[in-house]
Amino acid sequence: MNYQNYLSRLESTVARPIDSAFADFLQSLEPNNPVISWLGYVLSAQLGKGHVCLDFAQTHEHLNQDELQLLKANAQTSEIVFQAQSQSTKGVLQDLPLVLDGDRLYLQRYWLYESQLQLCIEQGLTENKWDLLQEKSFIQQLFLLNDENNTVNWQAIAACIAAKHGFSVISGGPGTGKTTTVIRLLALLVKLHQSQLHHQPIIKLVAPTGKAAMRLTESISLAKQKLDVDDKIKSAISEQTSTIHRLLQSNGRGGFRYDAHNPLHLDVLVVDEASMVDLPLMTKLLQALPSHAQVVLLGDKDQLASVEAGSVLADICDGNTLHGYDQNTRNDLQSILKMDLAPYSQEQGAQLRQHICHLRKSYRFHEQSGIGYLAAAANAGDAQQWQQVLAKGYSDLTLLDLSDANFDQFTQQAVSIYGQYIQTIKINAVTGLSDEQALEVHQQFNRFQVLCALREGPLGVSGLNERIEQGLSKKGQIETESVWYLGRPVMIMQNDYGVNLYNGDIGLILPRQEASGEIKLKAVFVGTDQQVRWLQPSRLPQHETVYAMTVHKSQGSEFDHCAFVLPDYDTQVLSKELIYTGITRAKSHLTCISHPKVLQQALTRQVQRASGLRDRLWRQLSSVDVTAQTSGSDDSQYSLF
Repeated sequence: MNYQNYLSRLESTVARPIDSAFADFLQSLEPNNPVISWLGYVLSAQLGKGHVCLDFAQTHEHLNQDELQLLKANAQTSEIVFQAQSQSTKGVLQDLPLVLDGDRLYLQRYWLYESQLQLCIEQGLTENKWDLLQEKSFIQQLFLLNDENNTVNWQAIAACIAAKHGFSVISGGPGTGKTTTVIRLLALLVKLHQSQLHHQPIIKLVAPTGKAAMRLTESISLAKQKLDVDDKIKSAISEQTSTIHRLLQSNGRGGFRYDAHNPLHLDVLVVDEASMVDLPLMTKLLQALPSHAQVVLLGDKDQLASVEAGSVLADICDGNTLHGYDQNTRNDLQSILKMDLAPYSQEQGAQLRQHICHLRKSYRFHEQSGIGYLAAAANAGDAQQWQQVLAKGYSDLTLLDLSDANFDQFTQQAVSIYGQYIQTIKINAVTGLSDEQALEVHQQFNRFQVLCALREGPLGVSGLNERIEQGLSKKGQIETESVWYLGRPVMIMQNDYGVNLYNGDIGLILPRQEASGEIKLKAVFVGTDQQVRWLQPSRLPQHETVYAMTVHKSQGSEFDHCAFVLPDYDTQVLSKELIYTGITRAKSHLTCISHPKVLQQALTRQVQRASGLRDRLWRQLSSVDVTAQTSGSDDSQYSLF
């Protein structure tokens, strides 16, 4: 058993230069330990796959049990590994790059992130001093409740739980009314601040990406118009949403302006699409909150985890478990809402369960919605249930077996639909587009989207973007001789604080009339405030064409029509979470093309990221005091990740 034998078993696509570099770095710190480079390589590779740590108690796709035990034994005796369970936590501040905590090996940075996030959450497990019972009639008015109807209203329960606590989570699938719940929750919080604290609360709404933030702004604005409350309450609810990065503000040194030492100025923070937030960013966000602030995490725990390391929302919600509430919580809720919550009792367990509500009724998908039934089958990982849905022949589903003929039909449909927004642009190309017209074109483009499971290959993002581009070119709708052709859609791939563009932002190349009268092509982006920005294409940070995008990149977005493409071979990327997330991006129609066997294998695979956060919060197997530790700032010596 040795490092080279391990490397020879890896596929070439798995190996990353940074993994080898980190292995060499550890070897230089402990040159007489022949196993340390192997240990470093495996840990680095795990981080690259989204795992927070290397868990020796879990199975590993490229290591057998003897090799895992050898690596663990080496970690237990290595001079550069801090033993978290047998030493003072202050030792972490020493120059030790690795931390072993039970069966889990971490980079020091990620152990600190996890420890600090645990502390932030536990500090938020408090009850606010105000009396919700005083606002019983207001709450019943908000949620259209009455004393005669004691049907369980999960939206009302979620709002009361969130209003009551410093930290809370509202999780729900598509169409369960998360936005409706939040707008009513915010109205309740404003009422409580005004009547019992006698001031207007400062409320901030954030999402992980610009697209998700824009959608939240639109949803909040629409829901606010329908809110039947006093104008004084309405006016205190902000409709503007920002990304988390914009809220925290880059300090230009790899960190953020707002942190534990310079907290944000707010009373209430709502984080939408929380499943997309990785461990480092969630830690930095919660550390930047003032001590009195309330934070509400909003999202779907069953969606794909973040692109970067961690599965924070799923860990906080304890995965697929639906927890209940103790007698005191049920009594408080029943006194306000007049609902029988006895079936949802749970007297024992972690305190965190009192702070979480799962919305359980979908209002988007009606009884004849194939998308809703298909999403439920994917979430359950049930291939037989999937086949039963297919047999029903729902009108909002177009499901095709992968074949050359079906794939041609699929791409021709995509070319035809995308050609419609390009035609709209051409109508106004001679005179240039106004801001209003640019906004309309963006809205038209966003009604349809091709989603892929993979980035590379003919059935991945690169292959489909090229094929759709070629199809549009053959029909004479685009001119690809120039990189910046009329109508080209582009997605930003990295944050650029200088031009205020962020990973996931989507722009279109549109004609603009200059003051001189000349028509020039500009990259047009729509902000969360619906303001249109025209930029020189040369100013854009790293970007790519985006007729097709990965399911990961689509998170936080919804489209009237989604076209979902799966590869023709099985891969570890495919999972029930990816299938579920891809399906639930569609609001009105889903087209899916896949190989039946590949799809069946994907439905049986569940994402399980190595992390200690769930155990810390729910099973309390490892509880540490990190109050005296560093904040995990980006000027740490070990900042390779």
